[in-house]
Amino acid sequence: MESVKIALMLLMTISTVKGADVINAVEVNTPSGWVRGYEESYEKGQVYRFVKIPFAQPPLGKLRFQKPQPIGEWEGVQGISDTNSPSCPQWDFPMPGFDNLQQDENCLYLNIYVPGKISRERSLSVMVWIHGGGFMFGGAGQYKPQKLVLGGDVIVVTINYRLALLGFFTLNDPLLSGNFGLLDQIEALRWVQKNIEAFGGNPNSVTIFGESAGGMSVSLQTLIPSNKGLFQRAISQSGVATFFAISRKNLEKKTANTLLEKTSCNEKKDVSEILECLQKLPVENITNAITMMDLEIPMNMSYELGGFVPSVDGELIKENFAYPRSSDNDIYSFFRTVDFMSGTLDGEGNFVYVGMTPQLQEHFKFNVTEKIPKTVLCEMTAPVFVETAVGNSPDLVQEICDLYTDTESVDAQSNKVCEFNGDSSFIVPSNIMLSIHAKENTGAKTFQYLVTKASPMPFGGDPPSWFKGAGHGDELYLLFEYLTTIPEEKRENFAEANPLSENVVQYWTNFAKFGNPNSDKVPEWPSYDVNRKRYVILETQITTGQNLKPEATALLSKIIEKGRQRPEHDEL
Repeated sequence: MESVKIALMLLMTISTVKGADVINAVEVNTPSGWVRGYEESYEKGQVYRFVKIPFAQPPLGKLRFQKPQPIGEWEGVQGISDTNSPSCPQWDFPMPGFDNLQQDENCLYLNIYVPGKISRERSLSVMVWIHGGGFMFGGAGQYKPQKLVLGGDVIVVTINYRLALLGFFTLNDPLLSGNFGLLDQIEALRWVQKNIEAFGGNPNSVTIFGESAGGMSVSLQTLIPSNKGLFQRAISQSGVATFFAISRKNLEKKTANTLLEKTSCNEKKDVSEILECLQKLPVENITNAITMMDLEIPMNMSYELGGFVPSVDGELIKENFAYPRSSDNDIYSFFRTVDFMSGTLDGEGNFVYVGMTPQLQEHFKFNVTEKIPKTVLCEMTAPVFVETAVGNSPDLVQEICDLYTDTESVDAQSNKVCEFNGDSSFIVPSNIMLSIHAKENTGAKTFQYLVTKASPMPFGGDPPSWFKGAGHGDELYLLFEYLTTIPEEKRENFAEANPLSENVVQYWTNFAKFGNPNSDKVPEWPSYDVNRKRYVILETQITTGQNLKPEATALLSKIIEKGRQRPEHDEL
């Protein structure tokens, strides 16, 4: 019976009325059940959107803090006419795009966007987007991928996954092992493998891509050998597997003690009773039990994120691969079979000025709109990085301080302080992963990019006048219509970026289809190799470069290597 249902894949076109507008709808019969989508018309063609499609059972009650369970087959028709699906529970975050998300613990949904007609015979390449937000914020509904869908003739799927404590809390016990958010991503990919042919997608041509925590997620998924077959290509935007993406054991214990105390579940005797207690609580009792203020370490701009990000669970993540090892290590064997693209922006460190509190400015005696002094680097951000990586080491802190000194001007030094944070968190880890992937690799392709074109609406608002470069997240507008409204005074600037956006869309979708971003429609993008380390520079005028940030890569790689050799590094 199942084979008959799959073979039929009946399509039924209907019309529904939403307010005064008539919306053309289509219903698709998938192995999981009927799904309803809605037509959108654009100058370049039609897109069918399928919103709020469940890929796993609702993670409620006894399924809270558990691995996602397959959705199976449903009755009736799934899919809503709205353009947004609910995001997973999270703190309210006062940033454009994050501040109006509807939240629901029943959130394991994905959205599908298909160009033109729905036909099983089309065999379109598929791109699965994993959203960012520090593993604590965001949702699939924020990102509107019509640019990619129409510009590249690909299917785009955007997915939710459980966030913060609900997604990553762990008691380091098989009954409550953590990494539920990563497992949600995997379950979504399994659903895509099973169902995407019904929408005209090719399950053997799947690219996972994501930005920030989404890029880190992409990188982590390529390091899980059991994922083989779920995707063939990966794009990590401003984020790969680093020690910032892996929780520390001592902090996990601290988080567990705090949560259990605030929810009164610490009175329970064993893990099974604790789990049962946590599963019975109203969801807001968990999401509000520990706030960003609780996680913040005063006066050093860092957060204690144990239990809020992925962790070494002994099953999904068997060892702390945040510290890169030889590319011959088995942990990289699957990664090196996947075509890999990774890149960053030249102003990734903008989150330094975004996160500068009045207390920090008062302590270091400066106004962030005018400058960030070198003392912030030498007395705070560099020591925090070194302590996290290797422990107390004043000599290494001094090496960082010396490398990121600029005597040219106050503005130049301010940018150097930001530059260190961008290098250490994003650019150097990306360089490391690219070299591991490319070394003596004849079976998969490697590409690197650097974005230098700033967004007309930067993340965190307009930067100080001294800041230079494209800040973290500034490439998203090139790929997505992810902001609900653009102020009139900004629209002309967005229009000016259209040619670059069109090129980026071609690059990304070419890579998704062929494992190579190049075609006769875009400027040449050289592949990355461990000798020349060539990359493309994405700016109004696209150019190329090679060997991005060699001095920073050498120094910070040395520090990370020392951390790997530290006997207790797995307990960090």
